[in-house]
Amino acid sequence: MLTLDTVKEFLRIDHDSEDGYLSVLILLAKELCENYLRHELPTEKVEAIEQAQLLVVAHFFENRNGAPVPSAIYRLLDAHRNEVF
Repeated sequence: MLTLDTVKEFLRIDHDSEDGYLSVLILLAKELCENYLRHELPTEKVEAIEQAQLLVVAHFFENRNGAPVPSAIYRLLDAHRNEVF
């Protein structure tokens, strides 16, 4: 699971004024990835999944207008996706 500190370092944010919003985005990134993968996130660290989550957070942090999620996020997750529910 991503931490607030990890996300803030990735986004190069050094203030606390966006912490609430970033916490919501961390949960959104987890949910989006789990829904696409069709299973819960693994407990061990998987770099591709963590990077996908960071990109989701960054995307929604920078694009608050509802722009579509970049396909690169799904490409990072494809190797870990269950084909069936």
